[in-house]
Amino acid sequence: MANAVITGGTNGIGRSLAERLAREGHRVAVVGRSAVAPAGVELIRGDLSTVAGTAAVAGEVVSRFDVVDHLVLGAGRFTRRRVVTADGLEHMFALSAVSRFALVERLLLALERSAAPVVVSLCGVAGPRGPGIRWDDLSLSRGFRAFRAVSQGARAADLLGAGFADRHPDSAVRYVLHNPMFVDSGLGAQVGGVRGRALDVVARLFARSTADAADQVHRFLADPPAERLTASRAGTPIDLARPEFDRAAAARLYTVLDDITASAR
Repeated sequence: MANAVITGGTNGIGRSLAERLAREGHRVAVVGRSAVAPAGVELIRGDLSTVAGTAAVAGEVVSRFDVVDHLVLGAGRFTRRRVVTADGLEHMFALSAVSRFALVERLLLALERSAAPVVVSLCGVAGPRGPGIRWDDLSLSRGFRAFRAVSQGARAADLLGAGFADRHPDSAVRYVLHNPMFVDSGLGAQVGGVRGRALDVVARLFARSTADAADQVHRFLADPPAERLTASRAGTPIDLARPEFDRAAAARLYTVLDDITASAR
């Protein structure tokens, strides 16, 4: 029996994965703002959009689990308008980068007590193509565009994986970057309006189901990769030599996130 923690596990891919792991007899906890967890799954309520909220979630995890075998980072939310968190961060960057960095750092000891620890980050994996990280304006206070925010969050999540082995050279954790691609996960409700309704219609017709997408993530957990870093797009391996995985940029991001989260230590 494995211990699994899934952020964004109260809906979409995370929920489907949590339900499957629970059916298999594993102990599963999902992190979310919802008051309801899938049957047989523990709920950790929390706000991952803030540094303090993420620290509180990590504290609750370690109070329940001595060992964390699987950490799946799936929390994210699309917003058409610029939303600033209590820490002064752009909301999508806070969820895609800051919370993922902080959770892995704070849960690292629990992960390393596992015989086969795996972190799976549902992220960009070298996409979507766009302007990437705006280092001089991470909060996107100038010229906010939703696509720019998505691109920045995706790039940052990719770099977290790219820099993990340099950050923790002796760690046994296997880090997996995975983009499930087009999944019928209810994104239209977040997009809203006519575009959102149209997106949901297209998704029902052409997208993968959440159960199918969760099955791919499950494979990484059931049979952890031998490599310290793996990048996958819908199961297709991605070349880690791509510039989006630049280790110098990853080190820069880790330094920035160290500074952002320092107040919560």
